[in-house]
Amino acid sequence: MGVILAGCSAALDWREAGLTAAVPALLPCKPERAERAVPLLGPQAAPVTLRMASCAADGVTWAVAEAALPAAASAEAALTAWQRASWATLGLAQAEGAAALPPGWAEVPCVGRGATLQRCLRGPGRAPDGRAVMAELHWSAREGWIVQAAAYAPPERAPTPLARETFFGALVWRGAVP
Repeated sequence: MGVILAGCSAALDWREAGLTAAVPALLPCKPERAERAVPLLGPQAAPVTLRMASCAADGVTWAVAEAALPAAASAEAALTAWQRASWATLGLAQAEGAAALPPGWAEVPCVGRGATLQRCLRGPGRAPDGRAVMAELHWSAREGWIVQAAAYAPPERAPTPLARETFFGALVWRGAVP
């Protein structure tokens, strides 16, 4: 890992996000952390606790979030619901059908390892303040956990390939999920 990190910008000071021992995600700056209950599984289901860590460095906002799913929950349904919530946050209209993507969005290679379910997408949207952003969102799930890693940047300031590889490539599920 030291060789990869040595090539990153001086503005990127990589460290573990400190969420769970299941996925030791890296962030390139000191993260802010938050936790909240969200209706990830729909309005009739009990909310799940979403834990987040995020920071901004080198013109990019980097974020990692995770949730433990109830035993009977479908990881696929949770991932689809989280995907739709992410699009709504980015000011995008809901796409028709489970596999439909908003205009300008495309699947990108997933680099996380050890997940039983993954979906990785990139496309345009709007930040809460209305500014245009390009977002790259990676979701992965395994053994009752779901994780999202995200990078948001102005269209003219995309993360470098090395920063993307370091951030998204750090998503490696460990043997036993807590």
